[in-house]
Amino acid sequence: MKIDGKYAASNFVVQQGLSLDTDKRCYTKSKKLFGFLNIGEGCKPLPKTDYILLFRTLYAKCEACSPEDFANSSTIQVSLVHHKNRKIIVHECKSMEESLEKARQLAQALGLKIRDRATDRTKSAWLD
Repeated sequence: MKIDGKYAASNFVVQQGLSLDTDKRCYTKSKKLFGFLNIGEGCKPLPKTDYILLFRTLYAKCEACSPEDFANSSTIQVSLVHHKNRKIIVHECKSMEESLEKARQLAQALGLKIRDRATDRTKSAWLD
């Protein structure tokens, strides 16, 4: 099964993403310029993965932001966690529903559990 993810920093000029081949257990990071020219790496082997992490992050530093601003202007990352704390970011977006759908796809394909730190960033919860 092939699962494609995109990075939130993608725009019209540069589109970044990751393709995961669950059958071959490898992944490829790629950049497309103007949607045509694909600059990618070869397929790297997927390390032994511990779980899938949903995590909320801000790209622009906001020193005076309230917790409500953080929840409304943040990006949700769907990552594969390996070696206890190392991450491979598979997908980024602003929608929790889209992130959950991508995480569930990965969980089903790889037989992993999902850990949610996006809903409440002060404590994590395991999803079924």
